[in-house]
Amino acid sequence: MIRLAAFLVASSLGAQTIAITNVNVVDVPAGAIVQGQTVVITGDRITALGPTSSTRPPAQAHVIDGTGRYLMPGLWDMHVHLRSNPVDRDRRLVDENAATLELFLAHGVVGVREMGGDLHEHVLRWRDEIAAGKRGGPRILTAGRKLDGAVPSWPGSISTMSAADAREAVKQMKKDGADFIKIYYNEVEPPIFRAVLDEAHAQGLKVTGHLPRNLTLAAAVEAGLDGMEHGMYLRTPKPEVWESYLAEGRQRTKDGIAADGPESTRRQMYLHDAAEAARLYPRLAARPFWVTPTLMVEARVRYEISERKFDADPRKLFFDPAIWASWDPETGRRRPPTGAALDALKRSARQVRELTRQAHKAGVPLLAGTDCGVSNNYVMPGWSMHEELAMMVEAGLTPAEVLRTATSNAARWRGAEATEGAVAQGMKADLLLLRANPLTAIGATRELETLILGGRLFSRSQLDAMLNAAARRIEQSKAR
Repeated sequence: MIRLAAFLVASSLGAQTIAITNVNVVDVPAGAIVQGQTVVITGDRITALGPTSSTRPPAQAHVIDGTGRYLMPGLWDMHVHLRSNPVDRDRRLVDENAATLELFLAHGVVGVREMGGDLHEHVLRWRDEIAAGKRGGPRILTAGRKLDGAVPSWPGSISTMSAADAREAVKQMKKDGADFIKIYYNEVEPPIFRAVLDEAHAQGLKVTGHLPRNLTLAAAVEAGLDGMEHGMYLRTPKPEVWESYLAEGRQRTKDGIAADGPESTRRQMYLHDAAEAARLYPRLAARPFWVTPTLMVEARVRYEISERKFDADPRKLFFDPAIWASWDPETGRRRPPTGAALDALKRSARQVRELTRQAHKAGVPLLAGTDCGVSNNYVMPGWSMHEELAMMVEAGLTPAEVLRTATSNAARWRGAEATEGAVAQGMKADLLLLRANPLTAIGATRELETLILGGRLFSRSQLDAMLNAAARRIEQSKAR
């Protein structure tokens, strides 16, 4: 991956002044196209922007004719994983994960929010190396290690058994350099939950993650949770009904007649209360409470692995065999559902898409995240970003609304909206030059002609060379 950093530096035009003339600027916050613009980039900033008829490029500028092209902010994938395969603990997949970083750039993903795992020390190092220009890849925000209960669901997570444990775990993550806190509790004692939130906020860190099932969404928001991952947690049963459901489940487990997966999924879908959601969603919007729906992974790992065969997928060329093996539904962590389970998961995914649309309509701020990485079957870094955007459009958002989730909303979550997430003077020059209008069809985000990363220019041929280099590296590794 360090070799890639050298490749990026050598193949870019560096920090010289760039002027893109007669380009269509995608004003993502306004959801509009501003035609016939000249955009001047000096260093890593947009230093001038105006009509081409009245905005002259600097004499020393490298000029790009943007006629017929569309310039928009770079994309952020706000939910990714860089981790080992828990099924095969003999290999940590450090180099294999590092090699995927270039795939994000080749698809216009300029930043990622890494959600914690067992490679945390490496991810923190990669983050700092990328920021220092010593390694190629997207900018990284990371949770470091997830916080979980007595028996963590994933390797690398921190077990917190008391409020004191929770506070110490948050302090440790802050000391290690984590950018935020990720929780993964299945159930959690309220004092532990409050301790995580109180300590994280005292340390200046946001908290996001899974919603513990013994807490309603309303209770978690009231306690101060900043956001959550996965749209399934938008289900909002009435508190008393949910308490009764949990009590029944505990008793059935004790009696040896626990509900199976399909029954549990259907019950949770049925218990969603539209009136409760109508009361709660505006509160999420006002807070604001950030939701990352991860719609594509909900479809891919829940039911598509039962209906699609990926072994002949041409993208296999770009991934180390050990990563591809972690996605194999016969040997990986996740098995393909069949019968009643398959039907229940399909219905569940449809409901999640509808709840995402309703939450968005109520003003709940959304982030685009894919959950790509090891063990999440065939959710492929880079490619998955465009699949997620398309699925959000399928859910009922407009292309403009979807673009905000991956650009201006991502900047707002990071507290960087004054300097990132839009094409405007003074903004950071992380930009995509597209061949088609993404406000007309979201699939245009795949039509990347030029990437501008921190003011450095990468043509389509150079992006293709990055992909080709990745494929060659995989082929060479197989031959060894």
